[in-house]
Amino acid sequence: MRVLGISGSPVNNSNTDRLVKTVLEATGIDYEFIKLSGYDIHPCRACLGCAKDNICKQKDDWHIIENKIKECVALVIGGYPTYGTLDSRTKMLTERMYSMHHQRMLNKDKIGAAVAVGVGRGIPSVDHAADQIAAFMEMEGINVIGKLSGTGNISCLSCGYGGTCGISGVPHLFGKGAVPSKDKYTAIEDQKEVIEKANEIGRKIRESLIK
Repeated sequence: MRVLGISGSPVNNSNTDRLVKTVLEATGIDYEFIKLSGYDIHPCRACLGCAKDNICKQKDDWHIIENKIKECVALVIGGYPTYGTLDSRTKMLTERMYSMHHQRMLNKDKIGAAVAVGVGRGIPSVDHAADQIAAFMEMEGINVIGKLSGTGNISCLSCGYGGTCGISGVPHLFGKGAVPSKDKYTAIEDQKEVIEKANEIGRKIRESLIK
């Protein structure tokens, strides 16, 4: 019995990664964690080549991820909002999982949890990204037992130009005249309520699987 955690964040050891892992660890069950950025996968081509046998005909790394999803009993997907919608890698994952949908609904009755991390304060809410992941899971017949949102860091803090760029998000988030500095970074581990909820979701996954 294995729980699979998937992160759409391309940032190494990101807040999204660590929040997904927190949920996984709280299950107390054997788990695997993967980052989509470590695989060569492409968007769905809508060719419907998978309609008959649930096998995508594209020649990329999708079959590796697909097999891990098929083998898991619970799935924790983590993404982040960009330009007001779900990030491209996580969205691509949901599109490619459509190959598992036709006729058989291969993921029906699995347990699922949706995780998202992003910045707020006037920028489209990270909750929307978590809602999108959860809605996708429900369409696939996955039983969503939890949604979780955490606060992340704006890329302007680390791009190297956040203190001089005329359109930097740093002043927008931290006030006029603000410049990048270490104290403005936030770690998911410092968000007590988020970590508590992540642990709660992990325990719920375990309880749902051992009934």
